[in-house]
Amino acid sequence: MKIGLLVDGRSEYEALPHLLGRLRTEHTILQRPLKCDIQPHASPAQMALAASKKFPILLHQGADFIVILIDKETRQDCTVELVQAVEREASERLSKLNPEAWVQVVFKVACFENWLVADPQALRDLTGLFEKVERIERKVAPNRADSVNALELLKSCSRQKSYDKPGGALAICKKLDPQRAAANSRSFRKLLKTLGHR
Repeated sequence: MKIGLLVDGRSEYEALPHLLGRLRTEHTILQRPLKCDIQPHASPAQMALAASKKFPILLHQGADFIVILIDKETRQDCTVELVQAVEREASERLSKLNPEAWVQVVFKVACFENWLVADPQALRDLTGLFEKVERIERKVAPNRADSVNALELLKSCSRQKSYDKPGGALAICKKLDPQRAAANSRSFRKLLKTLGHR
């Protein structure tokens, strides 16, 4: 199976290729995700419409399974119901292009940065960028990374007291260990399962 990824942010677009190559999966993952303008507070139909504009490109690249990554942000909707609603809309659009292909949605809870703080050791290894990482570790371990304000944590533990989202994500993803992050983030575990990571 060949998997194509659609992402809603520049950080994911820049950084995820450095992580995908380390996943242990039988599937082929296209190493360069496509970025599409999915607004986190849009309706499921609007999200699916935005994503569907990129479906032809991934299908042309040979993808028969498309995974859409979306920030949940502050939405109060039940994640499972939201996933099902977006998948229904997206599947309908995809089936018109290729009835054999299929699509799944993974929500980043609450955003991509929550996955980045889920592996404090990766931050500890970036001694030029971060300090006092134990502050992050106390908040995210065990299994609590999805419930923290990850962006504020990254800023407060940054040596510069500011955080460059694409640059920081790129540096962290080069160090991030999927198993360690999975121990602290349920939504990241969902991504690994969806991509067939053993």
